[in-house]
Amino acid sequence: MTIQPASDRSLFISFGDEISIAAHHQVSRLTRALEGQRGVLNLHPAFASVLIDFDPRLRSHADIEALARERMETARDEARPARLVEIPVCYGGEFGPDLEDVARHAGLAPERVVELHAAADYLVYFVGFSTCFPYLGGLPPELATPRLSAPRKLVPAGSVAIGGSQAGIYPLASPGGWRIVGRTPLRLFDPQSSPPPLLRMGDRVRFEPVQPLSDVRGSEPHSEPRTSESGIRVVSPGLQTTVQDLGRFGYAHFGVSASGAADPLSLRAGNLLVGNAENAAALEMTLVGGSFEFETDAVIALTGSDLGAGLPLWTAVEIKAGQTVRCGATRSGARGYLAVRGGIGVPMAMGSASVHVMTGVGGRALRAGDVLPIGDAAIRRPRTVPRRAPLFASAGPLRVTPGPQAHWFSNELYAAAYQVAEESNRMGLRLRGRPIPSPAGHMLTEGVPLGAIQVPPDGQPIILFVEHQTTGGYPKPANVISADFWRLGQLRPRDEVCFERITLEQALDLLREQEQWLYALV
Repeated sequence: MTIQPASDRSLFISFGDEISIAAHHQVSRLTRALEGQRGVLNLHPAFASVLIDFDPRLRSHADIEALARERMETARDEARPARLVEIPVCYGGEFGPDLEDVARHAGLAPERVVELHAAADYLVYFVGFSTCFPYLGGLPPELATPRLSAPRKLVPAGSVAIGGSQAGIYPLASPGGWRIVGRTPLRLFDPQSSPPPLLRMGDRVRFEPVQPLSDVRGSEPHSEPRTSESGIRVVSPGLQTTVQDLGRFGYAHFGVSASGAADPLSLRAGNLLVGNAENAAALEMTLVGGSFEFETDAVIALTGSDLGAGLPLWTAVEIKAGQTVRCGATRSGARGYLAVRGGIGVPMAMGSASVHVMTGVGGRALRAGDVLPIGDAAIRRPRTVPRRAPLFASAGPLRVTPGPQAHWFSNELYAAAYQVAEESNRMGLRLRGRPIPSPAGHMLTEGVPLGAIQVPPDGQPIILFVEHQTTGGYPKPANVISADFWRLGQLRPRDEVCFERITLEQALDLLREQEQWLYALV
C-alpha cells in the first residue's frame, strides 16, 4: 500500500499498478472500511487504488493516512455477499452497431461473438467514470477490441460495450469510445433508489441474449422542477439558471460526482449574508442572469459576478412582494448567485438540492413560469453591512499543488498561458494553448478529484470541474487548490489562464485565510 497526496484535500492510496483480484479485494476492503468516516467526503475506488476526498477544515493528510492504515488493519475481511445480476441484452443491429467490427477483429462470426460474450462470468471491479458506469472484468480474451479512434458524441443509455479487454454498460446517454455490441432495457441508475446504481463493486454479472424489444428505453432520470403556488416566479430564466447548494457527497464510489455550486465561495457568502445555513439552496446564473418576481416579502443577497441588477452586491437587501429582480449579462466573471433568506425550498435528491446538469439528477435548468418555494434555512439575522467582494478575473495565476503524476512532466504547464475553450462545461474546463508533450508512463484508471488538471494525448489540459467524472486514465501533473475553486467557477470562455505551483502547506494557509474572510460575514 503506497500513499501520496493527490491535492490539498485528497489522498491517493495504491495497491499496485496491475489489474488483479488481489488488488480488487484490497480496494473493496478499504472502501468499505472508510465509508461514513468523519471528514471523508467521497471515495473513488478503481482497479488498484482508492482516492479519498476529505474536508481539509476537519482532517489533515496525516489524519486520513493514519485512519486508512488503522482501518485496513482492523477491518473485517468478509466482503458483502456477491450478487449475481443477469442483464438482458439485445445484440447487434441498431442496438449493437459495432458487433460486426468486433467479429471481424476477432476473426469470428457475429453469432459466436454473442455466444462468447454471454457465456462469460463478469466481475464489477468498480463503478466510476460517469454516473454508475460499471467496469467489468472477465471479457473473453478473444473478444478484446481496441476502442474507437474517435469517440461517439452520444452513446445511447443501456449500451453494452467493449473497451480493450474490459466490458461495460453506459447507464446514461453520454459520449463514449467503446465498441457497442448491444443494449439492455434495464435501468442501471435510479436516483430514487438506495443505493442508486443497479450494479455495485463486487457484483457478478451475466449477460442474457434476448430478442429485440420495441421499447428499449434510456435510463436518464426524468425530473421536472419542483414548484409551489407562491414563492419566486421565474419571468425569464437567463442562459442557464439552476438551483444549487454545495453538492451531494458520498456517492463517488457509484460514479456520481458532487456537483453543487460552481463558485462555492459566492454561494456560501450569499447564504451567510441573508442569515441562512451556508449550504442552503440558491440560484446560480451563468453568463446571463434572469428575471424573478417575488410573490412575498423576502431578503436576498446577490454575490459572485455583477449581473447589473441595480441592487447592492454582497449585502442583504429587502425585497417587497410583487417586486421583480432583473439580472443581465455578467460584467466580470461567469456566474452570479441569488440567495434568499430561508433558501430555495425544493426537495432533496440523493441528499442535495443541486441540479446535476449533465445527468438531470435534482431537476433541470429553470424555465419561464417555474415557481420556486422559499424554505426555512434561516438560522441567524441578515447582515446589512456591505462586504467587499473577492476580485474576479484579475486575481493572477491559478495556484496548484503537484498531482499524482507530477514527476512524469517537466515544467511545460507553467511555461505559458492557456485560453478557456468554448466547449467547456460543468464537467471540465478545456484549455487551449501550447500542447504539453505526452509523458511516457503506464497508469491504470484511477480516482480523480475536483480541480485535477488532466493532460490527454493531444496535450491540451483539462481542469476537472464540479460535474467531473469520478475516475479517469489521463495523467495529472497538478491540482487547483481548494482556495481557488471559486475562481474556476468564474472563468469564462476565452479567459486567459496560467498556473503557479505552491506547496500543500501554502495551499492550506490560503484556505484558512479564505475561511476567516467568509466567517467574518456571520
